This record gives sequence, structure tokens and C-alpha cells, in this order.
Amino acid sequence: MKNNAKAIAIRQLSLAAMVFIGSTLAGLASAQSDIPSFKESDPVSDYLDAIDSAEAELSAYSLELSDLYLGLGKSHLSNREYDRARRAFQRGMQIERVNFGLNSLSQTPYLMSIAEAESFLGNWDESQKALENLYLINTEAYGAQDPRMLPVLDELLDWYLGTYSDRSTNGGYQNLVISEKLGTRMQSILNQTDDLSDPAAPQLYRKLSHLHYSIANHIKEHGEPAETGFTFNAASTTSSANSTSHMHYRRGKLALQKVVEALELRDDTSAREQANAIAELGDWYLVFGQRASANQTYKLAYDFLGDSDQSEQLQEALFGEAKLIKFTDLSNTAMQESFNDGALGEGALEKGAVEISMAITTNGVPRNIEIINPPEDLDNNVRRTIFKDIRAQRYRPKLVEGAPISTEIQFPYGIKQTAETRD
Repeated sequence: MKNNAKAIAIRQLSLAAMVFIGSTLAGLASAQSDIPSFKESDPVSDYLDAIDSAEAELSAYSLELSDLYLGLGKSHLSNREYDRARRAFQRGMQIERVNFGLNSLSQTPYLMSIAEAESFLGNWDESQKALENLYLINTEAYGAQDPRMLPVLDELLDWYLGTYSDRSTNGGYQNLVISEKLGTRMQSILNQTDDLSDPAAPQLYRKLSHLHYSIANHIKEHGEPAETGFTFNAASTTSSANSTSHMHYRRGKLALQKVVEALELRDDTSAREQANAIAELGDWYLVFGQRASANQTYKLAYDFLGDSDQSEQLQEALFGEAKLIKFTDLSNTAMQESFNDGALGEGALEKGAVEISMAITTNGVPRNIEIINPPEDLDNNVRRTIFKDIRAQRYRPKLVEGAPISTEIQFPYGIKQTAETRD
């Protein structure tokens, strides 16, 4: 009874505080509307004013304050004030712990934000500690093998894979070590439930395929680390690297096959979505040099659309032109997005864009790469980087009657400077 009464009192206090803070901010906005505006409102100042008001009216640990500190931290992040952001997130998390306990799940957004702030400060070990804490409080609440852990693992995988390109080679390797452990846990839960009817299943299996591509790609670019602890073998030899890459090729292929199976079970899966999943499996074969399997799978996807409404339009949309294969966004995001969407990659350190012309062969390899009307001040090093980036990619070839053909393409390429790593 005491707990219920306390919970009711907290909710009543929360509601009163929300009304007060809202009216305070509205009053400030109304007052400001009568005064000539000389500068734009500063979100940091607004949050600090709201925090002062809430502390004066309520208490230093009122529930509303944690949300205000979260917003304050995000405003500091936007201003690149990373140390201040970290302190704000830590204060918000402290308030959550005082109100709900040391293992409260409500800490999740604060721990994710602390990890982000620490990464910008170059404190990757501290980022990892925050994320490990997030994982532990969720396992305390649900259990390590509970399906409710899948969204948690998914979010953590997003973070580690998403920050891979912000790190040095060794730091990126560490991200992949952790990512593989998270992927293994995710795969274990998926194997246990074996529920392909779950709407989240296709995306989770896609995430696993992206993970295995990232590991295989790291091996290809940097070789196998001599350390143990990863699926990499201790002996750093060409044969072992090939063996390890093949293992990740196989695991990624199985994950994409699960995507196809999961979509087949759903009544609301469109023909285009189903065909695209089959084509993604073909992309996987092509990227790993399995050309015959790739062509057979592309033909299967093409023919699958032949039995659908508006079959010719759908076939043209999916296979009417060569497309960049994207199993990962860990490298050269600007080029990937500009090729597919005609836009520069978000967050790229842009200097401009150039128009690229090239041929895509039937096995998805770029040939005859040219920069159309390059600017006079285009540096030779930049030129070489552009060519290297493009040659490292593979492309789904254009299909005619389900068979790949060579084709010429043009697209804008966003030139970006090399960003320094946060390590």
C-alpha cells in the first residue's frame, strides 16, 4: 500500500511539475514576444533556466529534471561541448538512479548518451563501460536469453558498427571484437526462439549479415590480428585469413537466407520487398566472388517479379540500372549515398562534388572510371582516393530478361576530406 501511495504521489508531483515547467517556458516565450528579438533563443540557456525553475519549485531530484538534463546534454553535444554534455547526462542518470534504483532500465538513454559523449572525448574505454552497464541492467531485468534483449543488442550493435569508422585500425578492430560477441548473443536468442514470424526478424538477420561483412572486409583490408579473442585465428597467414573470411561469408549468407524465409511468412510482404531480399542474397554471392550463384539468384528475383502486378515497372525499378551494393555503411558513406540517392552523405566533411562516369561489368566491377570536367584545383591525391574508393566497391549489374549486362553510368561523387579518428 505504501508503495502504491508513493507511486501515486510521484505521478501527481510529476504532472504538477510538467504543468509548471510548461507554463514557465510558455511565459518566457510570451514575454520574449513583446520584446524586440536581437538573437535566436539558446537551447542551452533555455534548459538551464528550466532546470533552475524546476529545482526551486520541486526538488533537486525531481523526475522532471532527468529529462531536462538529457535535453541539456544533447544541446551541449550539438555545440560540441562534450565535457559539459557528459556532466549533464551523468546528472540526469543520477536522478534516475535516486528515484528508481541503481539497476533501473530508465537509465538506458543516459548511458547511450554518455557513451557518445565519451567517444567524442576519445575516451573509448569509458564508452565501453557505459554500454556494458546498459547491457548488464537489461540482463538483470530480463535475463541474457530473453527475446526482450534483442532490441538492446540491436542498439548496441548499431553503436559499435556505427563508430567503427571513427576509430583507428586497432580501435576499429576492438569495435568488431565487441560487435561479434553481441552478434553471437543475438544469434543465440534467435536460434532459441526460432520465430521468423516476428516482424523484427528480417532486420535483425540483416544486421547480422552486415556484421559478418564488416568483419570479412576488415580482414581483407588489414589482415588478421595476431591476437586471440576474435574469430580470427592466432596465426596471421593468407590461408587462415581466407578460411576466416569464408566462415563469415557462410554466416552472413545464412542470415540473408533467413531474411528471405521470414519475409515469405509475412502476409503483408510486397512482391518488391520479397524480390529485393532475394536480390540481396545475390549481392552477397557477388561480393564474395560467387558469380554463378549470384547470377542464378538475380534471375530468381527477376522472375519472381514477373508474376506480380506491374511486373515490368518493378523489374525496371530494381534491376533497370546498376546499383551500389551496400552491406555496410562503415566506409565511404558519402559515395554510397550520393551514388544511390544523388545526395552527399550526412556528416561528410564536404568540399564539393564531382561527376563520375564509369562502366559496370556483368560481374559488378567498375571499369573505365573518369571524372567528368574535373575542377582545375582537384588534387592528385584526392583523385587517387576517389578512384581507390570506387574500385573497392561492387555493384549489382543491370539485368535484361534476368541476365546481367555491362552498362555505363554517371553519378555525383561527394569529395570529402579525411576525418581524424577519435582515438
